[in-house]
Amino acid sequence: MKRADIAILPAEQWPRGALAALWNLAYAGYVVPVAFDAERFARHLRRANVELALSKVLTAGGEPAGLSLVGRRDRRAYLAGFGIVRAQRRRGLARLLIEVQLAALPPAGVDELVLEVLEPNPARTLYRRAGFEAVRPLELLEGTLDTRAVETVALGLAELAAAHQRCSAVTQPTWRRELPTVLDALTHENAAALGVRRGDTVVAYAVLPEPARHDGTLLDAAALDETAAHSLLDMLASARPGTRWRLVDEPRDSPFFRGACARGLAPVLRQIEMKRSF
Repeated sequence: MKRADIAILPAEQWPRGALAALWNLAYAGYVVPVAFDAERFARHLRRANVELALSKVLTAGGEPAGLSLVGRRDRRAYLAGFGIVRAQRRRGLARLLIEVQLAALPPAGVDELVLEVLEPNPARTLYRRAGFEAVRPLELLEGTLDTRAVETVALGLAELAAAHQRCSAVTQPTWRRELPTVLDALTHENAAALGVRRGDTVVAYAVLPEPARHDGTLLDAAALDETAAHSLLDMLASARPGTRWRLVDEPRDSPFFRGACARGLAPVLRQIEMKRSF
């Protein structure tokens, strides 16, 4: 197939269903299963603040063959999905797609693009050659907690927002755990927020999906110090006993990471956060 048969167009020109199908083809055989149905794809677009007008679809011979999704918050952007379908790989299309995507961002007012990539993923080389720099490693934590019987404390939106801001000063969250994403889960998906108070101050919090959807994934969790992290872990163990918990994008130097590892959770998969400035 000649390069003349390749086109890269705004993703907004495709129906959501077609984009979801392309996502699944691009991520087929991925290290971590990330297949989306229509509902989960819509949730991903909303949580990541994806702008389909800014995102790209690559076609080969008139057929969708690659996808680049970009979310934006003010002048910062996030690569919320990127891939080439298996049959079209090793043709230089990923490099072409990332170059076109990057070129579209500064005219749209974007100063910085961030992403997370699995440590063993060969795409790290693609991103590095495209000008991205590694920022920090991030861990996927998994494990169960000994059952505890403590009082759980629910947080409202305002309390959660204040606690998130407080904890963010200690451990900068990734895009997927920034406040807009967390608040979206509470306002659209019936997620619940629990918190640890020290006097009038919330010093740790966790955001859990509604029980009907709960697979042990924490949407977010953070603590100001290890003591607060242990109290939060007690609360989680009491709220949903026997759960195998998982939390993505956790820095190794965070109070929650240290507390969680001391209680039996362990890092099972590492991502690298990367950034490119314009």
